[in-house]
Amino acid sequence: MAALRMSSQRSDWRARLHANPSRMEHELALKLQDDQVNYLTQVEIPVTTADFYFHFPLESRPLIVFVDGPVHLKTAQMMKDEELRTLLRKRGYRILELSYSSYSDKKRDELYREIMSGLGKQRILSRLSSASLVKGAGF
Repeated sequence: MAALRMSSQRSDWRARLHANPSRMEHELALKLQDDQVNYLTQVEIPVTTADFYFHFPLESRPLIVFVDGPVHLKTAQMMKDEELRTLLRKRGYRILELSYSSYSDKKRDELYREIMSGLGKQRILSRLSSASLVKGAGF
């Protein structure tokens, strides 16, 4: 019976998470949209939910970004996060972990630069591929 209760609590937690991303996640999403970067957010992966998920056609390994606020800076949560992310790496995902203790525009911009750096090669290849397709199609 306790297992059912745990499952229900997890489901409630996921529902709240989808409805209430952090301010930092929201602001980063806006910057990604402004720069026309394709992404998914709050993507459920078999063992967790990714804050941002990037997968480009020419890149075989998706990039999962976790934006960790204050709750993730506590020792017990850090240990859980590391265990989970190690599992994801073993499953072939690239992981980018971004931490912040409180919101500021300066910190948001710093985290955004880290995301863009993490995308680096994949984003450039994706743009070149798209340009080639468009060019080849006679547009």
